[in-house]
Amino acid sequence: MLRSGTQASLLRALDALRIDVLLTNHVPARDAASPYLVRRLAEQPVSLVGARSRLALAAQGLSVLLARAPLILPTPETALRAGFDALVETLGIVPRIAAEADDMAMLRLLARSDAGVAVIPPIVVRDELANGTLYELAQLPGLTEEFHAVTTPRTFPNPLLRDVLDSAPDPASAM
Repeated sequence: MLRSGTQASLLRALDALRIDVLLTNHVPARDAASPYLVRRLAEQPVSLVGARSRLALAAQGLSVLLARAPLILPTPETALRAGFDALVETLGIVPRIAAEADDMAMLRLLARSDAGVAVIPPIVVRDELANGTLYELAQLPGLTEEFHAVTTPRTFPNPLLRDVLDSAPDPASAM
């Protein structure tokens, strides 16, 4: 069974043993009393992705694209947004923000509707890239998105979950 929700509600479900694992792109806060075990599953590059109508602007280069295109961004509290904000600051660009969303699926839908150019890992829109609905306009240098599995120690862990996590590629071996 798969469930979606806010990270806070899913962490409560994990604490109450109603779910076995939380898949997230945001590592939960930890302290000495935190029960969470966090395993990094993957790291993906981040690109500017948009509709065919954005190709001519993209051909003018990354700085022009960032300065002129309406952008669809992750919300400010995400690590991805912090990296993006640092990049445009370094380049001396003030972005034109068309929309902000806290959900990759929403970023994907906004890009598909041509509301602007999305800051998103291409893996999230791979079907749209393959069928030509969306185009990878430029890769953002130095920006990546990490994906994590969050669990808690259990006396009787789910053996299927262990099999899945143990079969996931080790991100450290890909470096």
